[in-house]
Amino acid sequence: MYKDRFIKRTFDLGTASIAFLAAFAIQLIFQVIVLAIGLSGAATTWTIVVGNQIILFGASIFFCFYHRVDPIAITGLKRPPKWYFFPIYVLIAIFCVTAFAPIAGVISKLLTMLGYEYEPTYHIPLDNPGLFALAFLGLTLLPVLGEEMMVRGVLLSGAKEKSPLFAIFFSALIFALMHGNFRQLTHQFLLGAVMGYLAYLTGGIYASAVVHIVNNGIALLVEYGRANGWVNRAVYWYLSGKLGAEATLIGVSVSIFAIAMLLVLVTVLTHQDRSLDEEYIPRDGKLFARVTAYLTFLSTPKEEREKETAERPERPNRYSVIMAIILVAALVTVVCLSIVSGT
Repeated sequence: MYKDRFIKRTFDLGTASIAFLAAFAIQLIFQVIVLAIGLSGAATTWTIVVGNQIILFGASIFFCFYHRVDPIAITGLKRPPKWYFFPIYVLIAIFCVTAFAPIAGVISKLLTMLGYEYEPTYHIPLDNPGLFALAFLGLTLLPVLGEEMMVRGVLLSGAKEKSPLFAIFFSALIFALMHGNFRQLTHQFLLGAVMGYLAYLTGGIYASAVVHIVNNGIALLVEYGRANGWVNRAVYWYLSGKLGAEATLIGVSVSIFAIAMLLVLVTVLTHQDRSLDEEYIPRDGKLFARVTAYLTFLSTPKEEREKETAERPERPNRYSVIMAIILVAALVTVVCLSIVSGT
């Protein structure tokens, strides 16, 4: 019965873009309604935070069932990585925070020097462990359901029809823009690229979900420690890009090197697992074509790859490209509005 319900394993790029656009439009309407109700600052923030994630998750599931795409297949939940991958994912997340947060802090400082004053205000009290637990649920666990399902599930699944690299960087761009915070664009894009690579490589959202949870959890823990006076001032200054140019440069360089080595380790281990079932034969041609072929080999078993190839066109049609451009334009417009209001 379950197999008969779904006839496809992935979306095309156009349908995936429309799914995100629909969720984004519903989010905007929802936020206008919440703001019009006139709740308190904290109540407004929590309602929007929780509602946005529910909308993303609900839109993902709706489009899966409407287009008869298997939601389990696009998330890869039936193919969990081996246990020894998960500590590596945690380490990758830690080094992403120590590499990308200072970069975002430096860029934020430069924007302030250039006259950009907008700073998003979130009324999220962190005065006690109970409020911290509530914030952890809303800002760390819920995004795994909403953002991961939509961005690394639906959207990355649709973007695969062009190429692995396009899927990784397109989903990273959307992930960065959807947050609507101009000061955090660099951090979110780099983090999104790492999570997109892991999601594509492993054929599921386990890896990106772990990185997402740890990244948000560390950021929340640092803010909680700052609010309660037990986070070292130098640590907070470093993550904010204010510790000092030399210290920040050294820390970011070490962290980026560590991220690269860990991603190589994940790739090698994935190659070993895949090689147990299928021999990889390097292809001739340009570097881009070879990288695409290798990532495709790593991301899916041979029988699943042949089935997906039969279902998906060789390249996205004009309709899909137009929908993807509209999606990017819509998100860029929101970010630009925040820029205008902040100058």
